[in-house]
Amino acid sequence: MLRKLSVLAAAASTLAAGLVLPTPARAAPLGGVQLSATSGSIDAAPVFASATTSAPCPAGFGRNAQLRVGPPGGPYSNLARPLTAGGYDRQPVTATPNRSFATALGGAPVDGEWWVVVECVSDTQGVHPERFITPITVSGRQWRAGRPAGAPPATPRAAGAPLVVPGSTGAAGAPPVGPPPAAAPAADAPTPASAGPETGVARRLTGNGGVGGASVANIWWILALLGALALVGTAWLTTRRGKPGGTRR
Repeated sequence: MLRKLSVLAAAASTLAAGLVLPTPARAAPLGGVQLSATSGSIDAAPVFASATTSAPCPAGFGRNAQLRVGPPGGPYSNLARPLTAGGYDRQPVTATPNRSFATALGGAPVDGEWWVVVECVSDTQGVHPERFITPITVSGRQWRAGRPAGAPPATPRAAGAPLVVPGSTGAAGAPPVGPPPAAAPAADAPTPASAGPETGVARRLTGNGGVGGASVANIWWILALLGALALVGTAWLTTRRGKPGGTRR
């Protein structure tokens, strides 16, 4: 009897282990974005003439593409209308901005590091988890290509961490203003990603689920463990009923 229970328990444990879903590791960026200018004004419209990725989008993610800007790790705002012609996984993506840096964000950005990114989109799988990335540095009303001098490696915003959304006075020539680093934005406060006439398209292209892989793995583990206990209990009761002196009705 004990031997049977041990075999059943081992089989149940193996089944439960197979149901655990590992959290995928973060991949490397897809490449860089070549800008047509190496510096300029945050108020110049467009911010630069064009931007081209260092390679095509990954296979299967060439239906749409987006040229955007934002702090390391996001959120990002559109610098150009979303590209919808398709075929962006067959050749490098070239986008033409139609607005200034300040207009894309809804106001003047704070000083420091920002990322110009290109996102690749699939009809069936949504936005690719990684982007083409090129850092730029903002100082006052000017930007230049590259990271701030002496800056440590950029750390994208961790999942679940409060967004630090760049603020602005909204007036050209005014100094940039930002919220306290530890403060989360108010529930009704607009974010940079909501600026511009393509708000609906951008939200559709960048939507994703809110359940993490680790949470799903925990749920499956609990369900598998409960199933294993039920299986062992049923086997024990069945064996007891089949023996003299066992459970009588």
